[in-house]
Amino acid sequence: MDSRIAYAVADIGGRYTMEDEHILEVVSVEPLRVLGAVFDGHGGSAVARLAKARFPALFRAALTSDPEKAFRAAFAGIHHESEGLPGGAAVAAFYIDGSTITVANTGDSHVALVSEDRATRLTEEHRITNGAELKRVIEAGATIWGPYVCLPSGAGIMPTRTVGDHEFAQIGIIPEPAITSRTSAPGFLVAGCDGLWDVVATEELPTLLKAATTAEDAALGLEHEALHARNTEDNLTILVVSVA
Repeated sequence: MDSRIAYAVADIGGRYTMEDEHILEVVSVEPLRVLGAVFDGHGGSAVARLAKARFPALFRAALTSDPEKAFRAAFAGIHHESEGLPGGAAVAAFYIDGSTITVANTGDSHVALVSEDRATRLTEEHRITNGAELKRVIEAGATIWGPYVCLPSGAGIMPTRTVGDHEFAQIGIIPEPAITSRTSAPGFLVAGCDGLWDVVATEELPTLLKAATTAEDAALGLEHEALHARNTEDNLTILVVSVA
């Protein structure tokens, strides 16, 4: 993989174990076609490991000319295959096809596009800070404790959409991703787990990446900022693709 075009970093961060997994596949350079995803595991790494192993094949099997359909199939497939596994995973995925970027996410992992002095988050927040998500899980029977969506037993998770977490389906935790497509702009596409986004705001990215000239520069710079300057308390995974 050409580190000028695409680069990934992963670190255990402030946790005792590493539960993140990721994929980053450069299918072609001319035109640029890249598939990437961050799988932020919780309650163990089993679902994230399954997603790393199976997501690309599930996506490609459903990909004709419609990446949105392929993402829906891949998310549904991982969720179905994770039946019986402990825990779950928040997912942020993207597919670059020439000048078009399609993103899909469940949970609080995100994808942002950074172009010159502007940064735009392309994914949707699935926590109770999202009013529509809060309303949905409460109507499904969830109780709220701090930032957590809880079962009657008291067990809780922060994201309101995940793959896996089958025991939480009864209170509205769903695997349905939010999906959008847009035309790319020259700059960097950044995907990361909440270990990045809990300490770095999207609007800070243009300043933080101002000196970066390659995907590797950008990824390593953000890793240093999150880990060493801001001491993220979570696992950290960051994917960067240079888009023209």
